[in-house]
Amino acid sequence: MADPRRWIVIGAGPAGLLAARRLAAAGHQVTVLEAEDEVGGRVSRIRVDGLDMDAGAESFATRGGYVEALARELGLGDRLVTPSGDPAWVVTAERSFQMPRAGWLGVPTASLSRDVVKALGWGGALRAAADRFLPPEPVDPEDSLGEVARRRLGDVAVDRLMQPVVSGIFSRPIDELRIDAAASGLAAEVSDVGLVKAAKRRRAIAPAGSAVMGIDGGVFHLTQALAADATRRGVRIETGQVVAAVTHKQPAHKKAQWQVVTEQSKWKADEVVVAASRPVAAALVPQIERAPDKQVALVTLSLDASELNRHPRGSGVLAVGDVTRAKALTHASAKWAWVAREAPSRHMVRLSYNVNSREDLSGYAVADASRLLGVELKDSQVRDLVQVTWHDAAPTRAGNREPAPGLHLVGAAAGFSGLAAIVDDDSRSTLGS
Repeated sequence: MADPRRWIVIGAGPAGLLAARRLAAAGHQVTVLEAEDEVGGRVSRIRVDGLDMDAGAESFATRGGYVEALARELGLGDRLVTPSGDPAWVVTAERSFQMPRAGWLGVPTASLSRDVVKALGWGGALRAAADRFLPPEPVDPEDSLGEVARRRLGDVAVDRLMQPVVSGIFSRPIDELRIDAAASGLAAEVSDVGLVKAAKRRRAIAPAGSAVMGIDGGVFHLTQALAADATRRGVRIETGQVVAAVTHKQPAHKKAQWQVVTEQSKWKADEVVVAASRPVAAALVPQIERAPDKQVALVTLSLDASELNRHPRGSGVLAVGDVTRAKALTHASAKWAWVAREAPSRHMVRLSYNVNSREDLSGYAVADASRLLGVELKDSQVRDLVQVTWHDAAPTRAGNREPAPGLHLVGAAAGFSGLAAIVDDDSRSTLGS
Protein backbone atom coordinates (compact mmCIF):
# COMPACT_ATOMS: atom_id res chain seq x y z
CA MET A 1 0.00 0.00 0.00
CA ALA A 2 1.06 3.61 -0.50
CA ASP A 3 1.27 4.63 3.15
CA PRO A 4 1.99 1.71 5.49
CA ARG A 5 2.08 2.91 9.10
CA ARG A 6 3.13 1.63 12.52
CA TRP A 7 0.18 0.77 14.74
CA ILE A 8 -0.02 -0.22 18.41
CA VAL A 9 -3.14 -2.06 19.58
CA ILE A 10 -3.72 -2.05 23.35
CA GLY A 11 -5.59 -5.20 24.35
CA ALA A 12 -5.69 -8.70 22.84
CA GLY A 13 -9.37 -9.44 23.37
CA PRO A 14 -11.57 -10.12 20.35
CA ALA A 15 -11.89 -6.43 19.40
CA GLY A 16 -8.14 -5.81 19.57
CA LEU A 17 -7.29 -8.97 17.65
CA LEU A 18 -9.86 -8.19 14.95
CA ALA A 19 -8.48 -4.68 14.56
CA ALA A 20 -4.90 -5.97 14.38
CA ARG A 21 -5.84 -8.57 11.80
CA ARG A 22 -7.62 -5.98 9.65
CA LEU A 23 -4.70 -3.53 9.84
CA ALA A 24 -2.15 -6.20 8.97
CA ALA A 25 -4.25 -7.28 5.99
CA ALA A 26 -4.14 -3.65 4.80
CA GLY A 27 -0.33 -3.73 4.87
CA HIS A 28 0.40 -1.95 8.14
CA GLN A 29 2.98 -2.89 10.77
CA VAL A 30 1.01 -3.91 13.87
CA THR A 31 2.00 -4.72 17.45
CA VAL A 32 -0.57 -5.84 20.03
CA LEU A 33 0.20 -5.25 23.72
CA GLU A 34 -1.70 -7.44 26.19
CA ALA A 35 -1.43 -7.06 29.97
CA GLU A 36 -2.28 -10.69 30.76
CA ASP A 37 -0.12 -13.71 30.01
CA GLU A 38 -2.65 -15.04 27.50
CA VAL A 39 -4.74 -13.47 24.76
CA GLY A 40 -8.51 -13.43 24.80
CA GLY A 41 -9.66 -10.79 27.26
CA ARG A 42 -13.23 -11.65 28.17
CA VAL A 43 -13.16 -14.53 25.70
CA SER A 44 -10.36 -16.43 27.42
CA ARG A 45 -10.10 -19.64 29.42
CA ILE A 46 -9.89 -20.79 33.01
CA ARG A 47 -9.04 -24.19 34.44
CA VAL A 48 -11.76 -25.67 36.67
CA ASP A 49 -11.24 -29.12 38.17
CA GLY A 50 -8.92 -30.10 35.32
CA LEU A 51 -11.25 -28.84 32.58
CA ASP A 52 -10.69 -25.78 30.38
CA MET A 53 -13.80 -23.59 30.61
CA ASP A 54 -14.71 -20.13 29.36
CA ALA A 55 -13.63 -17.36 31.71
CA GLY A 56 -16.11 -14.95 30.14
CA ALA A 57 -18.46 -15.40 27.20
CA GLU A 58 -19.60 -19.03 26.88
CA SER A 59 -21.83 -18.41 23.86
CA PHE A 60 -22.50 -15.78 21.21
CA ALA A 61 -25.64 -14.32 19.65
CA THR A 62 -26.38 -15.66 16.19
CA ARG A 63 -28.06 -12.44 15.02
CA GLY A 64 -26.57 -11.26 11.74
CA GLY A 65 -24.44 -14.41 11.42
CA TYR A 66 -21.25 -12.37 11.97
CA VAL A 67 -19.59 -14.55 14.60
CA GLU A 68 -20.56 -17.80 12.93
CA ALA A 69 -19.07 -16.57 9.65
CA LEU A 70 -15.87 -15.56 11.43
CA ALA A 71 -15.62 -18.94 13.16
CA ARG A 72 -15.99 -20.74 9.84
CA GLU A 73 -13.40 -18.46 8.23
CA LEU A 74 -10.99 -19.39 11.03
CA GLY A 75 -11.54 -23.14 10.51
CA LEU A 76 -13.86 -23.70 13.48
CA GLY A 77 -16.99 -24.49 11.48
CA ASP A 78 -17.07 -28.15 12.47
CA ARG A 79 -16.89 -27.19 16.16
CA LEU A 80 -19.92 -24.87 16.20
CA VAL A 81 -22.61 -26.17 18.56
CA THR A 82 -26.04 -25.14 19.79
CA PRO A 83 -27.25 -25.43 23.39
CA SER A 84 -29.62 -28.13 24.58
CA GLY A 85 -33.33 -27.60 24.23
CA ASP A 86 -33.79 -27.37 28.01
CA PRO A 87 -35.52 -24.06 28.80
CA ALA A 88 -34.19 -21.58 31.32
CA TRP A 89 -36.12 -20.86 34.51
CA VAL A 90 -36.95 -17.73 36.46
CA VAL A 91 -36.84 -17.75 40.26
CA THR A 92 -38.52 -15.07 42.34
CA ALA A 93 -39.00 -14.82 46.09
CA GLU A 94 -42.49 -16.31 45.73
CA ARG A 95 -42.32 -18.72 42.80
CA SER A 96 -40.31 -20.45 40.08
CA PHE A 97 -41.34 -20.93 36.46
CA GLN A 98 -39.93 -21.81 33.06
CA MET A 99 -39.18 -19.00 30.66
CA PRO A 100 -41.81 -19.06 27.91
CA ARG A 101 -40.47 -20.81 24.84
CA ALA A 102 -41.91 -18.21 22.44
CA GLY A 103 -40.15 -14.96 23.22
CA TRP A 104 -37.34 -12.61 22.34
CA LEU A 105 -35.30 -10.64 24.89
CA GLY A 106 -37.96 -11.64 27.41
CA VAL A 107 -40.80 -10.19 25.31
CA PRO A 108 -43.56 -12.86 25.22
CA THR A 109 -44.40 -13.21 21.53
CA ALA A 110 -47.24 -15.68 22.18
CA SER A 111 -48.78 -13.57 24.92
CA LEU A 112 -51.64 -15.90 25.90
CA SER A 113 -49.83 -19.23 25.65
CA ARG A 114 -49.97 -21.55 28.65
CA ASP A 115 -46.38 -20.93 29.74
CA VAL A 116 -46.82 -17.14 29.52
CA VAL A 117 -50.02 -17.29 31.61
CA LYS A 118 -48.22 -19.46 34.15
CA ALA A 119 -45.40 -16.94 34.35
CA LEU A 120 -47.48 -13.75 34.39
CA GLY A 121 -50.94 -14.78 35.52
CA TRP A 122 -53.98 -13.97 33.40
CA GLY A 123 -53.86 -10.28 34.28
CA GLY A 124 -50.20 -9.87 33.31
CA ALA A 125 -50.60 -11.97 30.16
CA LEU A 126 -53.64 -9.98 28.98
CA ARG A 127 -51.82 -6.70 29.65
CA ALA A 128 -48.84 -7.89 27.57
CA ALA A 129 -51.16 -9.06 24.79
CA ALA A 130 -52.73 -5.58 24.67
CA ASP A 131 -49.60 -4.29 22.93
CA ARG A 132 -50.96 -5.73 19.68
CA PHE A 133 -53.94 -3.38 19.89
CA LEU A 134 -52.17 -0.26 21.11
CA PRO A 135 -51.46 2.34 18.41
CA PRO A 136 -47.80 2.62 17.38
CA GLU A 137 -45.90 5.43 19.07
CA PRO A 138 -42.74 7.29 18.08
CA VAL A 139 -39.75 5.79 19.91
CA ASP A 140 -36.34 7.44 19.94
CA PRO A 141 -33.21 5.24 19.83
CA GLU A 142 -32.07 6.94 23.06
CA ASP A 143 -35.27 6.05 24.95
CA SER A 144 -35.04 3.60 27.84
CA LEU A 145 -35.98 0.05 26.86
CA GLY A 146 -37.65 -0.37 30.25
CA GLU A 147 -39.84 2.73 29.88
CA VAL A 148 -40.95 1.73 26.39
CA ALA A 149 -41.63 -1.88 27.43
CA ARG A 150 -43.63 -0.84 30.50
CA ARG A 151 -45.87 1.36 28.35
CA ARG A 152 -46.38 -1.38 25.80
CA LEU A 153 -46.49 -4.56 27.95
CA GLY A 154 -47.08 -3.49 31.54
CA ASP A 155 -44.94 -3.88 34.66
CA VAL A 156 -45.58 -7.59 35.27
CA ALA A 157 -44.13 -8.77 31.95
CA VAL A 158 -41.19 -6.39 32.25
CA ASP A 159 -40.32 -7.31 35.85
CA ARG A 160 -40.80 -11.08 35.55
CA LEU A 161 -39.52 -11.76 32.04
CA MET A 162 -37.67 -8.90 30.37
CA GLN A 163 -35.75 -7.57 33.38
CA PRO A 164 -33.99 -10.87 34.27
CA VAL A 165 -33.14 -11.56 30.62
CA VAL A 166 -31.81 -8.06 29.96
CA SER A 167 -29.87 -7.97 33.21
CA GLY A 168 -28.29 -11.34 32.40
CA ILE A 169 -27.25 -10.23 28.92
CA PHE A 170 -26.28 -6.58 29.44
CA SER A 171 -25.37 -6.51 33.16
CA ARG A 172 -27.55 -3.50 33.81
CA PRO A 173 -31.19 -2.82 34.76
CA ILE A 174 -33.62 -2.64 31.86
CA ASP A 175 -34.57 0.94 32.77
CA GLU A 176 -30.93 2.03 32.29
CA LEU A 177 -30.54 0.48 28.83
CA ARG A 178 -31.16 2.45 25.63
CA ILE A 179 -33.57 0.63 23.36
CA ASP A 180 -31.16 0.62 20.40
CA ALA A 181 -28.30 -0.51 22.64
CA ALA A 182 -30.34 -3.65 23.28
CA ALA A 183 -30.86 -4.23 19.55
CA SER A 184 -29.85 -1.92 16.73
CA GLY A 185 -32.86 -0.49 14.89
CA LEU A 186 -35.38 -1.71 17.48
CA ALA A 187 -36.71 1.80 18.16
CA ALA A 188 -37.74 2.22 14.52
CA GLU A 189 -39.45 -1.19 14.46
CA VAL A 190 -41.39 -0.51 17.67
CA SER A 191 -42.43 2.86 16.27
CA ASP A 192 -43.79 1.05 13.22
CA VAL A 193 -45.52 -2.07 14.61
CA GLY A 194 -45.27 -2.12 18.41
CA LEU A 195 -43.03 -4.17 20.69
CA VAL A 196 -44.58 -7.66 20.43
CA LYS A 197 -44.66 -7.65 16.63
CA ALA A 198 -41.11 -6.26 16.51
CA ALA A 199 -40.01 -9.06 18.84
CA LYS A 200 -41.76 -11.64 16.65
CA ARG A 201 -39.86 -10.35 13.63
CA ARG A 202 -36.57 -10.63 15.52
CA ARG A 203 -37.48 -14.08 16.77
CA ALA A 204 -38.28 -15.23 13.24
CA ILE A 205 -34.76 -14.29 12.16
CA ALA A 206 -33.32 -16.38 15.03
CA PRO A 207 -35.90 -19.13 15.74
CA ALA A 208 -35.96 -21.18 18.94
CA GLY A 209 -32.78 -23.13 19.57
CA SER A 210 -30.56 -20.89 17.45
CA ALA A 211 -30.54 -17.53 19.27
CA VAL A 212 -27.08 -18.41 20.58
CA MET A 213 -24.31 -20.78 19.61
CA GLY A 214 -21.10 -21.99 21.21
CA ILE A 215 -17.91 -23.78 20.27
CA ASP A 216 -17.14 -27.35 21.25
CA GLY A 217 -14.47 -27.03 23.91
CA GLY A 218 -15.23 -23.38 24.71
CA VAL A 219 -15.70 -20.05 22.93
CA PHE A 220 -12.16 -19.08 23.95
CA HIS A 221 -10.99 -21.16 20.97
CA LEU A 222 -12.27 -18.34 18.76
CA THR A 223 -9.83 -15.77 20.16
CA GLN A 224 -7.00 -18.28 20.11
CA ALA A 225 -7.70 -18.88 16.43
CA LEU A 226 -7.93 -15.12 15.84
CA ALA A 227 -4.54 -14.59 17.48
CA ALA A 228 -2.97 -17.38 15.40
CA ASP A 229 -4.42 -15.91 12.19
CA ALA A 230 -3.25 -12.40 13.08
CA THR A 231 0.24 -13.72 13.75
CA ARG A 232 0.27 -15.44 10.35
CA ARG A 233 -0.56 -12.08 8.81
CA GLY A 234 2.50 -10.49 10.44
CA VAL A 235 1.00 -9.11 13.67
CA ARG A 236 3.36 -9.10 16.64
CA ILE A 237 1.57 -10.02 19.88
CA GLU A 238 3.32 -9.20 23.15
CA THR A 239 1.70 -10.58 26.31
CA GLY A 240 2.51 -9.56 29.88
CA GLN A 241 2.79 -5.92 28.73
CA VAL A 242 0.95 -3.67 31.19
CA VAL A 243 0.58 -0.26 29.56
CA ALA A 244 1.47 2.51 32.00
CA ALA A 245 1.17 5.58 29.77
CA VAL A 246 0.13 6.72 26.30
CA THR A 247 1.44 10.07 25.08
CA HIS A 248 1.54 11.87 21.77
CA LYS A 249 3.10 14.87 20.09
CA GLN A 250 2.12 16.70 16.92
CA PRO A 251 5.14 17.28 14.64
CA ALA A 252 4.91 20.28 12.35
CA HIS A 253 4.59 18.35 9.09
CA LYS A 254 3.39 14.91 10.17
CA LYS A 255 0.40 13.22 11.72
CA ALA A 256 0.45 12.55 15.46
CA GLN A 257 3.34 10.42 16.75
CA TRP A 258 2.48 8.22 19.71
CA GLN A 259 4.52 6.63 22.47
CA VAL A 260 3.14 3.72 24.48
CA VAL A 261 5.03 2.94 27.68
CA THR A 262 4.86 -0.42 29.44
CA GLU A 263 6.70 -1.66 32.51
CA GLN A 264 9.28 -3.28 30.23
CA SER A 265 9.64 -1.00 27.20
CA LYS A 266 8.66 2.02 25.16
CA TRP A 267 6.87 1.61 21.85
CA LYS A 268 6.53 4.23 19.12
CA ALA A 269 3.64 4.28 16.68
CA ASP A 270 1.97 6.46 14.09
CA GLU A 271 -1.47 5.47 15.35
CA VAL A 272 -2.92 3.66 18.38
CA VAL A 273 -5.99 1.47 18.82
CA VAL A 274 -7.37 1.17 22.35
CA ALA A 275 -9.23 -2.11 22.82
CA ALA A 276 -9.12 -2.19 26.62
CA SER A 277 -12.03 -1.57 28.99
CA ARG A 278 -13.20 2.03 29.34
CA PRO A 279 -11.78 2.48 32.88
CA VAL A 280 -8.34 1.35 31.69
CA ALA A 281 -8.58 3.46 28.54
CA ALA A 282 -9.67 6.59 30.44
CA ALA A 283 -6.85 6.16 32.95
CA LEU A 284 -4.31 6.07 30.11
CA VAL A 285 -5.66 8.75 27.78
CA PRO A 286 -7.22 11.95 29.18
CA GLN A 287 -9.15 12.54 25.96
CA ILE A 288 -11.26 9.41 26.59
CA GLU A 289 -14.36 10.19 28.60
CA ARG A 290 -14.84 8.29 31.83
CA ALA A 291 -17.87 6.09 32.44
CA PRO A 292 -19.26 4.08 35.36
CA ASP A 293 -17.38 0.84 35.99
CA LYS A 294 -20.04 -1.87 36.34
CA GLN A 295 -18.31 -5.07 37.37
CA VAL A 296 -19.45 -8.68 37.06
CA ALA A 297 -17.99 -11.66 38.90
CA LEU A 298 -18.38 -15.18 37.50
CA VAL A 299 -18.05 -18.09 39.93
CA THR A 300 -17.69 -21.54 38.34
CA LEU A 301 -18.29 -24.62 40.48
CA SER A 302 -17.46 -28.25 39.81
CA LEU A 303 -19.88 -30.36 41.85
CA ASP A 304 -20.31 -33.99 42.86
CA ALA A 305 -24.11 -33.83 42.76
CA SER A 306 -26.04 -36.72 41.22
CA GLU A 307 -29.23 -34.91 42.25
CA LEU A 308 -28.56 -32.55 39.33
CA ASN A 309 -28.60 -35.38 36.79
CA ARG A 310 -32.23 -34.68 35.96
CA HIS A 311 -31.46 -31.02 35.17
CA PRO A 312 -34.06 -29.67 37.62
CA ARG A 313 -33.91 -26.10 36.29
CA GLY A 314 -33.03 -26.78 32.66
CA SER A 315 -30.07 -24.97 31.18
CA GLY A 316 -30.00 -22.21 33.77
CA VAL A 317 -31.82 -19.77 36.00
CA LEU A 318 -32.49 -16.03 36.01
CA ALA A 319 -33.09 -14.47 39.43
CA VAL A 320 -35.65 -11.72 40.02
CA GLY A 321 -35.19 -9.32 42.91
CA ASP A 322 -33.01 -10.16 45.89
CA VAL A 323 -33.76 -13.88 45.95
CA THR A 324 -29.97 -14.52 45.91
CA ARG A 325 -26.78 -12.50 45.62
CA ALA A 326 -26.36 -14.12 42.20
CA LYS A 327 -28.31 -12.60 39.31
CA ALA A 328 -28.15 -15.74 37.15
CA LEU A 329 -26.92 -19.32 36.98
CA THR A 330 -25.87 -21.42 34.00
CA HIS A 331 -25.98 -25.20 34.39
CA ALA A 332 -23.23 -25.77 31.84
CA SER A 333 -23.45 -29.57 32.02
CA ALA A 334 -27.12 -29.33 31.01
CA LYS A 335 -26.65 -26.56 28.45
CA TRP A 336 -23.65 -27.84 26.50
CA ALA A 337 -23.15 -31.44 25.37
CA TRP A 338 -19.38 -30.95 25.22
CA VAL A 339 -19.25 -30.06 28.93
CA ALA A 340 -21.26 -33.16 29.87
CA ARG A 341 -18.96 -35.25 27.66
CA GLU A 342 -15.73 -33.86 29.13
CA ALA A 343 -16.97 -33.95 32.74
CA PRO A 344 -19.25 -37.02 32.81
CA SER A 345 -19.18 -37.63 36.58
CA ARG A 346 -19.65 -34.06 37.79
CA HIS A 347 -21.74 -30.97 37.18
CA MET A 348 -20.32 -27.65 36.07
CA VAL A 349 -22.33 -24.65 37.24
CA ARG A 350 -21.59 -20.93 36.80
CA LEU A 351 -23.09 -18.07 38.82
CA SER A 352 -23.06 -14.40 37.80
CA TYR A 353 -22.85 -11.55 40.31
CA ASN A 354 -22.94 -7.77 40.05
CA VAL A 355 -20.13 -6.45 42.27
CA ASN A 356 -18.44 -3.17 43.15
CA SER A 357 -15.05 -4.58 44.04
CA ARG A 358 -13.02 -7.77 43.86
CA GLU A 359 -14.83 -9.33 46.81
CA ASP A 360 -14.59 -13.07 47.46
CA LEU A 361 -17.98 -14.61 46.62
CA SER A 362 -17.10 -18.22 47.44
CA GLY A 363 -19.11 -18.02 50.66
CA TYR A 364 -22.32 -17.31 48.70
CA ALA A 365 -21.95 -19.70 45.78
CA VAL A 366 -23.25 -22.98 47.20
CA ALA A 367 -26.24 -21.42 48.96
CA ASP A 368 -27.11 -19.39 45.86
CA ALA A 369 -26.82 -22.44 43.59
CA SER A 370 -29.05 -24.41 45.95
CA ARG A 371 -31.73 -21.72 45.95
CA LEU A 372 -31.71 -21.23 42.20
CA LEU A 373 -31.55 -24.92 41.28
CA GLY A 374 -34.13 -25.94 43.88
CA VAL A 375 -31.76 -28.62 45.24
CA GLU A 376 -30.01 -28.59 48.61
CA LEU A 377 -26.26 -28.66 47.93
CA LYS A 378 -23.47 -28.93 50.49
CA ASP A 379 -19.99 -27.41 50.65
CA SER A 380 -18.59 -30.95 50.74
CA GLN A 381 -19.90 -31.51 47.18
CA VAL A 382 -17.69 -28.78 45.72
CA ARG A 383 -14.72 -30.27 43.88
CA ASP A 384 -13.38 -26.92 42.68
CA LEU A 385 -14.38 -23.24 42.61
CA VAL A 386 -12.89 -20.50 40.41
CA GLN A 387 -13.91 -16.84 40.46
CA VAL A 388 -13.21 -14.27 37.74
CA THR A 389 -14.13 -10.58 37.99
CA TRP A 390 -14.60 -8.46 34.88
CA HIS A 391 -14.52 -4.66 34.88
CA ASP A 392 -16.71 -2.52 32.63
CA ALA A 393 -19.22 -5.32 32.13
CA ALA A 394 -21.82 -2.92 30.74
CA PRO A 395 -19.85 -0.40 28.67
CA THR A 396 -21.48 2.86 27.64
CA ARG A 397 -21.20 4.21 24.12
CA ALA A 398 -18.18 6.42 23.50
CA GLY A 399 -18.98 10.00 22.57
CA ASN A 400 -16.11 10.14 20.08
CA ARG A 401 -14.40 7.02 18.80
CA GLU A 402 -11.39 9.09 17.65
CA PRO A 403 -10.88 11.44 20.62
CA ALA A 404 -7.45 12.57 19.35
CA PRO A 405 -5.66 12.45 15.97
CA GLY A 406 -4.33 8.94 15.46
CA LEU A 407 -6.22 7.45 18.44
CA HIS A 408 -9.01 4.94 17.77
CA LEU A 409 -11.43 3.18 20.14
CA VAL A 410 -12.83 -0.30 19.51
CA GLY A 411 -14.65 -2.92 21.57
CA ALA A 412 -15.54 -2.03 25.15
CA ALA A 413 -13.58 1.23 24.90
CA ALA A 414 -16.06 2.29 22.18
CA GLY A 415 -19.07 1.02 24.14
CA PHE A 416 -19.62 -2.36 22.44
CA SER A 417 -20.62 -5.42 24.45
CA GLY A 418 -20.88 -9.00 23.21
CA LEU A 419 -19.13 -10.87 20.43
CA ALA A 420 -21.88 -10.31 17.87
CA ALA A 421 -21.73 -6.52 18.27
CA ILE A 422 -17.92 -6.45 18.23
CA VAL A 423 -17.57 -8.64 15.14
CA ASP A 424 -20.33 -6.72 13.36
CA ASP A 425 -18.56 -3.42 14.18
CA ASP A 426 -15.29 -4.78 12.79
CA SER A 427 -17.02 -5.87 9.58
CA ARG A 428 -18.12 -2.26 9.03
CA SER A 429 -14.80 -0.74 10.05
CA THR A 430 -12.65 1.37 7.75
CA LEU A 431 -9.75 1.30 10.24
CA GLY A 432 -6.42 1.59 8.45
CA SER A 433 -7.94 1.86 4.99
